[in-house]
Amino acid sequence: MASTQSAHGGSAQTKEFDVDLVGERIRGRSPDHARAVVSVDANGTLRVEIEAANQYDWQLDARIVDGSLDIARIFCEGDTVHDADVPDWVERVASVVGERLEGGR
Repeated sequence: MASTQSAHGGSAQTKEFDVDLVGERIRGRSPDHARAVVSVDANGTLRVEIEAANQYDWQLDARIVDGSLDIARIFCEGDTVHDADVPDWVERVASVVGERLEGGR
């Protein structure tokens, strides 16, 4: 995991997470591995960008609430997506990222 200055400027920070979906027991129609990049701006807003081989790129606007990731808006390849249209593996990766952010891993 790397922590670098974000391209958003100011005091924003970026963290990268590699998620082994098999190791996290995320099964079904999902890739084996995903990378999530989380940017946190000065206002505490999170942007979670999720990418995996041969999959669309996903972006989530979220915040941490009561120890879990609360997703406000979801985008796929830049277009807004409804909750019902988000693949299970994307939601599970977001959950893992939320757990890691809370646990400081």
